[in-house]
Amino acid sequence: MRAVTITDRARLRSYFMRAPALHLYELGDLDDFFWPHTRWFAFDDGELEAVVLLYSASSLPVVLAIGDVGPLTALIASIHDELPARIYAHLSPGLVGAFGARYASEPHGDYVKMSLADRSALEGLDTSRVVPLASGDRDELAAFFARSYPSNWFDPRMLDTGQYAGIRDHELLAAGGVHVYSPAERVAALGNIAVAPEQRGRGLGTLVVAHVSRSLLAHVDHVGLNVRADNRAAIRCYEWLGFGEVGRYEEHLLTTRR
Repeated sequence: MRAVTITDRARLRSYFMRAPALHLYELGDLDDFFWPHTRWFAFDDGELEAVVLLYSASSLPVVLAIGDVGPLTALIASIHDELPARIYAHLSPGLVGAFGARYASEPHGDYVKMSLADRSALEGLDTSRVVPLASGDRDELAAFFARSYPSNWFDPRMLDTGQYAGIRDHELLAAGGVHVYSPAERVAALGNIAVAPEQRGRGLGTLVVAHVSRSLLAHVDHVGLNVRADNRAAIRCYEWLGFGEVGRYEEHLLTTRR
């Protein structure tokens, strides 16, 4: 059986809503803002058992394959010829082998998916120091990330969501926002959370996360994030704010072999 491209958003939504906390990015990409940059692969034999997303908004396309490794392995083997020569992949653990001999893999770490499960901790925090950031702050924010989080992936279009915020004292000390935001799909994924190196350990990142999370909860039902599995300080912060682990995955840069 060969994979096909699925274009029915309702079917995709139904599939991912089986585990919305695990699939915030995929659900968010059903939004009109992201949809034109997506391609969804599946075996269409009635009920969807696995879906692979190819997201091509940036110069380096991203593949998301999160879920049951068995069906995903077969699906990936079927779509090798449909994928670009160079991709950045978010994969369930053990799935990178499905790319076989065609791609060389450069591992980029193990990650934890977390979802906001307990909102009570957010309510008691004074986030009055946190101020909104918008499209006019793009250059300042890009320079801040270059200094404070150089490996960060930042899509300036996301500033238009109104879901970015920061703490300033003449200059940015901390900032954060979203990678995915869809009021229509009722989901959001926090992203670009960073604190200036000399300001770390003061709880500034916690305040930014709390502020953005509270803002998001006025518009969505599910808020989550991805964090490196070895970043224990960040994980403890998120756990204290009410986030809990919902899954793990790996990131790989995949390049076709010559």
